[in-house]
Amino acid sequence: MKMSKSEMKRRIREEYGMNPLEISSKEESLDMLRLVKVYHEQKEEKDARMIDDITWEDIEMDEVFFRVNHTRSFAGEQILYHMLHMIKKDNKSIDAEADAFDQDEELRVDTEMKLRTLGKRYSNYYLPDTIWSLAGLNLGHTFIYPLLLLLLIASIVAGIIRPSFMGAAIVMAVINLTVYSVMKLRYENTFVSISSIRELVELGEKIKSSEKLSKMYMDKEMADSLVTLDKITRMLILMKYTKSLTDNGEPYALILQYIYGITMIDPILCSIALRKVSAHENELIRLYEMIGRIDAAISVASFRRSLDSCKPEITEDGTISCEGLYHPLIDHPVKNGFLMKKNSFFTGANATGKSTFMKAIAINVILGETIYTCTADSMSFPKMYVMTSMALRDDVLNGESYYVREIKYLKRMLEQVETGEKTLIVIDEILKGTNTKERVAASRAVLEYLSDTSAVVVTATHDIELVEQMEKLYDAYYFECLVNNGEVKFSYEMREGINKITNAIELMKGMGFPKKITETAENRRDVSA
Repeated sequence: MKMSKSEMKRRIREEYGMNPLEISSKEESLDMLRLVKVYHEQKEEKDARMIDDITWEDIEMDEVFFRVNHTRSFAGEQILYHMLHMIKKDNKSIDAEADAFDQDEELRVDTEMKLRTLGKRYSNYYLPDTIWSLAGLNLGHTFIYPLLLLLLIASIVAGIIRPSFMGAAIVMAVINLTVYSVMKLRYENTFVSISSIRELVELGEKIKSSEKLSKMYMDKEMADSLVTLDKITRMLILMKYTKSLTDNGEPYALILQYIYGITMIDPILCSIALRKVSAHENELIRLYEMIGRIDAAISVASFRRSLDSCKPEITEDGTISCEGLYHPLIDHPVKNGFLMKKNSFFTGANATGKSTFMKAIAINVILGETIYTCTADSMSFPKMYVMTSMALRDDVLNGESYYVREIKYLKRMLEQVETGEKTLIVIDEILKGTNTKERVAASRAVLEYLSDTSAVVVTATHDIELVEQMEKLYDAYYFECLVNNGEVKFSYEMREGINKITNAIELMKGMGFPKKITETAENRRDVSA
């Protein structure tokens, strides 16, 4: 049942500040991700650095995107996804925009209602690709379509004058419908995207007519281009209307499609529109990005409302300071403070929270530098690029072992710091893919090298010897783990110093390993100690 306007506004108010994962299906979000990426995978930025794929996957930034994503339109999703990838020199404008929507509920609700008209239909996600390809798009021999329409009209007129010719009209109708069906099959995404351009322009006009939105986002150049775009896309209103009926499951939409097919209206309008809009690629992309940014700004505002957050302070020194820092994907997190004046080790037992906290640092630096938001009570850090080496595994298809992949990941980090750009380096259990003697020697060499660069290094290790050897260059932290009568407890609270308590065997006990295994392990551990 179609929702009334008042009911939709009520729902929009209720959903603001909620966790988006509680509103939408996670499976559906994953399925849509390949479409969300369409814009990001083709967009080039000259004044920004993109987070590399290894880092993005290491710290599960797709999951973070789902947590932030409160958008109402496909453009909003695509722009937000791209925005989270790009570290720019200045991102404070998104902060001001998010604050404006957060402080003005009427403006926000009205804007979200406007954005809903664009929606998230599958086919629309290809719109940026279509716009970028306008100059090279064509629908074959376009002179055929009006010719087929003229022949249809002529055969109908002839049939009216002489009924015996009515068979020719039927034959022409079948020919036209066949040609249309082939065209629709071949150029389906183009047809849909071209009609979506009209929806984009109509939404731009609504933004232009809003005094507050126009003041925030619309300059004279955009306003002037909208006038032009409105004129040349009016012919697409019919296509947009038919698509809307089809999307809403209206029964007479199929009848309209048959009529359009027989008369070749869609191919004719689409080919004319392509000629007219192909010269306006830049204006269309700019309009699309403006609409997506509005949607993304509301998402940022909602994300801030949905959890404890702060705005970061970008400093000039190399210190990372935070109070109440936590991982945004954990529902009931234990918060921790951290003052990093020099490079740091994280040591200690398994499953205590080292990796999660290190990911939280990397994620929050990225969130701070992209959407000016951190999941902490307060946080400050220098402007820097982020690179990680955390979620490693063998690559069977390419024949690469764990260790080979690990040193490749480290090599890309070394190449990055050699550029001189300040970089946050996060490494989970450095060089664990080789034997202890070589691991300690190689790890020390790598970490000493990094300490002489502009890198800010956070690394985890179980090699206490390595930490002790480098105490002058690296501070040490650990997460508390208590072992009592075979029971392992975690506080997930961080402490300064080195924790030499291990819990691997105790965890085996807790998991129900045979007593003979755990006792043998303990005896051999005590002997080696």
